[in-house]
Amino acid sequence: MPRRTQAQRRAATIAKLVEATIEAIAEVGYHNASLGEISRRAGVSKGGIFRHFDSRTDLVVAAAEEVGRRHMQAFDNLRQRENNDRPLDLTHILHRGRNRIREETNAVWFELLVAARTEPELRARLAPVARALIDDVESVAIAALTPLVPAEVARLLATSMAHMFDGEAIFRVTYPRPELEDARIEYIAEVFRQLTGASTGVETSS
Repeated sequence: MPRRTQAQRRAATIAKLVEATIEAIAEVGYHNASLGEISRRAGVSKGGIFRHFDSRTDLVVAAAEEVGRRHMQAFDNLRQRENNDRPLDLTHILHRGRNRIREETNAVWFELLVAARTEPELRARLAPVARALIDDVESVAIAALTPLVPAEVARLLATSMAHMFDGEAIFRVTYPRPELEDARIEYIAEVFRQLTGASTGVETSS
């Protein structure tokens, strides 16, 4: 195997640190994801961390950006509807969105958003990352739901569902209600069908 370049080694180390940060926050929480914990998981010394990131906050924000990137990658096939002659399967889209929000790595977002409430620096750094993620979610919804509904309605539906699923994902840890959660999706899809006159049959494969 050819020797890796310095840039390749640097990229690999950064990737290990970001992955270790995601795992640490998801498993032990934001406040327990110390540089020592991250260093141990990544197999990189603390000094090695500071060769790539100026602070723990920089590393945490990089982890948040990566979680957002993975989150949206799962929805790439919804950006452009492949079979416009087939009815929209809103139920499928909602289930898929909820499942993504319940992914363990997405717990990183919940941890950071709560921490940002009382940490001004983290809040300021996360604000553009969160804005970019929500903008991306809304663009997916607009691509998937127009022209059945106006773009503004698609945007409102996307953010409303995202916030609802966020709340479900957090609350179900202590009080899971799967029957109610599934019925909620079916009800929303049925209301959408009645409002738009659209069928809820299968649109595209996942």
